[in-house]
Amino acid sequence: MLLEMVPDMLDMLEDCADWSPKTYQKHFADSGFADKALAIEAYENAPEPSRTLFDNLTQRLNTLILDAVADITALVGDQEALSYRLDAYLSDMRMLLSALNGVIHGKTHMDEDLNHMSSAISEKDPSADTTEAASQADIDALFD
Repeated sequence: MLLEMVPDMLDMLEDCADWSPKTYQKHFADSGFADKALAIEAYENAPEPSRTLFDNLTQRLNTLILDAVADITALVGDQEALSYRLDAYLSDMRMLLSALNGVIHGKTHMDEDLNHMSSAISEKDPSADTTEAASQADIDALFD
């Protein structure tokens, strides 16, 4: 991820700022993946609950990435604060990616993974302490 390189290469922040989310179909349509038509067809024919969960997690991840870029851009010049804040965002992104991986690979019982997510699920400021476990309300909010 480009964001992981930002603390060591601040010029990567410009590339991060140029990023914008794409739909699953658009991502594969624009890719060089040999079986992109099959990937798009599989997504479109996935069971609705799985596709909805995937889309919700993807939307949350996209929002988190956009928020992270805006937030850390404001911290350029304070390397320590930038690195600290970015680490919190990256931790939350990894948790969401793990949950997405579970959906992609057909894991049907996501509760355990989701219970381990903290600020990635909640709406609290990622710069706040991320060691607090997410409440059931935070987890439920992910699916709203």
